[in-house]
Amino acid sequence: MKFIIGEKKEFLDFVNSISKEDNIAIISHTDLDGVASAILLEEILKTKGLLESIKLKKFIDYKKRIFQLILHELKEKKISSVFITDMNPENVDSEGFEAFREKFRVFSIDHHPVGELKDKKGMIKAETEYCSAFICYELGKGILDSEKWKWLANAAAVSDMCHKNPEVLKFIQEDYPEVNRQNIFEFPPGKVSSIINSALIYFDDVKEVYDLIKDKKIRELEKYDREVRKEIGKWVRRYEKEAEFYPEKNLHFYYFNPDFDIKSTLATIISNKKKDAVFVFVSDVKEEPEFVSVSARNQDCREDMNKLMKKGIEGLKNATAGGHVPAAGGRFLKKDLKKFKENILNLIAVQRR
Repeated sequence: MKFIIGEKKEFLDFVNSISKEDNIAIISHTDLDGVASAILLEEILKTKGLLESIKLKKFIDYKKRIFQLILHELKEKKISSVFITDMNPENVDSEGFEAFREKFRVFSIDHHPVGELKDKKGMIKAETEYCSAFICYELGKGILDSEKWKWLANAAAVSDMCHKNPEVLKFIQEDYPEVNRQNIFEFPPGKVSSIINSALIYFDDVKEVYDLIKDKKIRELEKYDREVRKEIGKWVRRYEKEAEFYPEKNLHFYYFNPDFDIKSTLATIISNKKKDAVFVFVSDVKEEPEFVSVSARNQDCREDMNKLMKKGIEGLKNATAGGHVPAAGGRFLKKDLKKFKENILNLIAVQRR
């Protein structure tokens, strides 16, 4: 794996500079890649005798001014060193992140597209086809028990569709030689990925499943997988009847409100059936009903979903967006849903057939 920003030595120097008197925070995204990254980081710090120094593990979704919103909690716990994984600070709030780095020693590990952040010290980035957990696994080689944690790197890679990368697929095939891009969900990496993702969807608080994942208690998570799959099946059927389609743009738009936050999963499932089309799924944010969140997909990468989402929220108050070329997301005020929809309809290119 080649890093496009930073290097392993920089990460190790940062870790080795932390004393047992320092207080550490790990801040990560709420999805499987984010959780797996946090677990692998925790294990790396544990081998350095720093487990007791981890005073905060916090899992957050993208929202405006996020670094300012978590500032009080970090100060309250007297945090001095912060690891941020699977989050692109430039997508959230580059100015807020710069101010945040003035208050704490920060190291960021990520795989989202490079933004315009000027100071790229204390950062490691790989190409987007490598998930953050895979990066953390690579950083932990020679430190961690690699065989013990390979299953988690595999599951995170599948969850982020990184098995499409030949290098990552080859890594998975070391243990499962019959795996390919099409059948991977028939093998343990794909099955485990699906079960964990369902549990993370089922519970509002990531911490409720964090230790079960870390202890590889996958069987205890299977019952949540069944419930979430049932909900997904219901909305796949409803989608066929209720979604809006704009044929001149080859765009499918669906605003819906399921019992669980299955928006991203549903978008992936349905977009894989029609890879040339653009899919935009929107639902309310339950804990903040004045907001909606969005998941966008274009599996053949004809349209850049990262750019589309960022352009789609331009001019919208308290809005954030970002991601990758085939898959991206965002959130904005519910009152701006009509404007967002108009924006993306005006931005998206007419599909050639």
